[in-house]
Amino acid sequence: MARIRTIKPSFFSSYSMSKMPVEARYLFAGLFTEADDEGRMIDSAKKIAGAIFPHDEKVTTTKVEKWLGLLATVKGEDGSPCILRYETEGGRYLSIVKWSDHQRISNPTRSILPSPNGKAPE
Repeated sequence: MARIRTIKPSFFSSYSMSKMPVEARYLFAGLFTEADDEGRMIDSAKKIAGAIFPHDEKVTTTKVEKWLGLLATVKGEDGSPCILRYETEGGRYLSIVKWSDHQRISNPTRSILPSPNGKAPE
């Protein structure tokens, strides 16, 4: 379920973001709207493409997979990647690494997805 989120103005002037294709930057901003209140989501290029690029026929799951790979490897100013992709409990997930630095959720709902450290939600 998509949510209303905010993007800091510094996102657009970020040096690390400028290293990525515009489409990958757009994807990253879109991930904020698709992530749950703890910054996690199912890592499915097909699902993500459908949610963020629903009318862009030229955006394929292969392209989204490539951009997700870039977001997982390009390091920010502090040396951390934009997203962390992980597998646990038989599923593939991703987490926005600096989620709590970027989002303030008023009444957060606990994630039903496992955390990157392998702990299942309580």
